[in-house]
Amino acid sequence: MLRKILIIFIVMVMACIIALTITLLDAQSVEKEKPTEGIAEVSTKPSIVALASAMKSFRTSLSSERLADASFPLGHKESYSWTNTPPGRNDDRGGIRFDALSTDQLTRFYEVLNVFLSDDGYTKVSLITKEAETHISNISRSFWASNHYYIALFGNPETDGSWGFQLDGHHLALNFLVHGDAVFIVPAFIGTRPASVNGTEVLGNERGNAFALLNSLNEDQRTEAIQTGSRRLQVGPGRSTDPFLNHDYSEFVGVGLKASEMNASQKEHLRNLIKTYVYNLETEFADVWMADIDAGFDDTYFVWMGGTTINDPIYYRVFNPAVWIEFNNESGLDHIHTITRAPNGNDYGIFALNRVPKTLREHYTSADHHNVIDGLFDYHDEE
Repeated sequence: MLRKILIIFIVMVMACIIALTITLLDAQSVEKEKPTEGIAEVSTKPSIVALASAMKSFRTSLSSERLADASFPLGHKESYSWTNTPPGRNDDRGGIRFDALSTDQLTRFYEVLNVFLSDDGYTKVSLITKEAETHISNISRSFWASNHYYIALFGNPETDGSWGFQLDGHHLALNFLVHGDAVFIVPAFIGTRPASVNGTEVLGNERGNAFALLNSLNEDQRTEAIQTGSRRLQVGPGRSTDPFLNHDYSEFVGVGLKASEMNASQKEHLRNLIKTYVYNLETEFADVWMADIDAGFDDTYFVWMGGTTINDPIYYRVFNPAVWIEFNNESGLDHIHTITRAPNGNDYGIFALNRVPKTLREHYTSADHHNVIDGLFDYHDEE
């Protein structure tokens, strides 16, 4: 009897060892496959080749140590660790800081931005990073400093068809992804203080085109569009790593004036407003995004809060199945935040770590690490 028990015990132990070995081998196999999961073939499309060439030029200008420090796998949590708040002088956002680059290296990076962005988009980014921060750093030199923007690189354009990068700093957080022939620029946070830099109103079209739409509405339409409540960005920006990347936008369906209730001229004003944001991206890639937006155009909702004259602080949002846009004057006319995202799941592309729907506001309310969330934004709720 004892011998039988011993044999059964030995068999059970051997079975456990075999099962554990198989599990470990499977885990190793999965781990090896992870980095290439979902990665596209290298595109031969000339415009995509131009993007890759510009990025390769920037990468080759970096030392191997600097390149390694700035490089992360696609889907890495560093993708989601961006914020609109200004980095302090000793803050580390991850990646390469602008003032750690030589003049040649920084020039090559701006060449990368130039091929990804339209002329209008590049002008905005250039004004914000080169000019606006000089103004704001003069307010508090001990904390806010110009040139505190960080570049993080994702994937490898040398070998793969899926790669991207992030530019993260005060009033600017752009997330670029190349995936085969597709190019994305969401989430995209663009803000400015002051509103006008060297005589150029950085986000002037974002304001002017919105008023053109508002002023085209009749009384009943304005009643639907104009809402009351807190003027605050609803879906971004984030401060800490947020695994809930594709937010649940369902609470915004039916809120505001629907495009299907607009006449042709008003729809064109709405479309022009949307294009102001979408065409920050180079035209060829923006056209593809705009086609997705047009496919669901009648299901677009427009919401307005704040004053109704051109010199009033305002908030508005546009919610389409393929694009989410918000604009807010944070404190008077001279401080503006905007956010552009993709409700259809294109935020961070297919490499998002977690596609569970959740609004950012819900996350901030429920997550313990956001107990001090108000201290992590450079704005507050405004009624």
